[in-house]
Amino acid sequence: MKFLLLLAVGLDLAWAQQDQSQVPVQQGFSPDQVTGPWKTLSLASTNRSVIEEGGAYRCFMTGIVHLDNGNLNVTYFHRKDGKCVKEFFVAEKTDIPGRYTFEYQGQNYLTFVAVTKDYVIMDFENQWEGNTLIVVELHGRTLFSGKLGLPAYLKHTARRGIGAGNIEDVSLNSCNSS
Repeated sequence: MKFLLLLAVGLDLAWAQQDQSQVPVQQGFSPDQVTGPWKTLSLASTNRSVIEEGGAYRCFMTGIVHLDNGNLNVTYFHRKDGKCVKEFFVAEKTDIPGRYTFEYQGQNYLTFVAVTKDYVIMDFENQWEGNTLIVVELHGRTLFSGKLGLPAYLKHTARRGIGAGNIEDVSLNSCNSS
C-alpha cells in the first residue's frame, strides 16, 4: 500500500512539473526567418531512445525552404543501414503563424519556439495511438551561433518536462551525404 501511495505521489509530481499549456510560438514569426541552411546542435525528447543512434527522430536538419503556398520543406539527413540518407518533410501551415503540422509515425505538430538570425528552437509534439512524444531541437546557422540559443533551449526543454539525461549534443555527430 505504501508503494502505491509513493508511486501516485511521484506521478503527480512528474505531471505537475510539466507545463501543460500550449507551446509558445515565436512572436512575430515569419517563415522567411527560418529559410536557409541550418546545422542540428542538440536533440531532446521525453523518450531518449528516439534521439539515440538509430532512433526515429535522430535527424540532422540541413535546410528549410519556404514554399509558395506557405508550407515549409524541411530537408534533413538520418542514418539508415550505416549510411546517411537525405529526406524531407513538408510542414503544412496552420492558422497560427509559426505552427505547422505533418504526418510521421502519427500526427506531428511543429512549433517554432524561438527564432533569431543565429539559432532556432523547434518543438515537435507527436500524437500516435493515444501516446504523446515530445522532441525539441536546437539548430544554428553555425556551431558557435547556435550555442547562443542554449540557455533558451534548456529553459524550454525543462518547461516541456525533459530532463538533462534526455538531451543530447549532436553538434559534432552530424550526418552528411557521404
